[in-house]
Amino acid sequence: MSDGGQIDIGKMPMEQLSQLREQLVDEDKFLTASYQQLKLASNRFGESRESLKAIKPENVGKEIMVPMTASLYIKGTLDNADSVLVDIGTGYFVEKNPKEADEYLQRKVQYLGENCERLEANISEKRKNLEAVTMVMQHKASAMKPAPQAAGAKSE
Repeated sequence: MSDGGQIDIGKMPMEQLSQLREQLVDEDKFLTASYQQLKLASNRFGESRESLKAIKPENVGKEIMVPMTASLYIKGTLDNADSVLVDIGTGYFVEKNPKEADEYLQRKVQYLGENCERLEANISEKRKNLEAVTMVMQHKASAMKPAPQAAGAKSE
């Protein structure tokens, strides 16, 4: 190991390189799946913010489409524009006025966006490491094969 906790992958045997490559592939898959989940959550909060725009005093008593899921809406009548229920996770809801609910959702979208950016950087770094390991493995594999010219060099 050199300074900064870095490993010289050029000195590692092929078996260790193969294990390291497999580990990096698994980490990439996990981080990519996590990134997709964060993006989905961020999109849901954004959609909720859009739905909040219909919650205003002039719409009281009017028929609206109430989002139950991202793809399921039901007809409903807006009875009250002063408060909404906000899902804060794990089955808990809090009552807020539409402005507070929008601020909460905006904070969640921003928080998830920041986490997505950090995760993107982490994924990029893992992919660079994976590429480096793959290149070293290819170089070592080609060095193990005998050169075609060397086999016929002893003809004299």
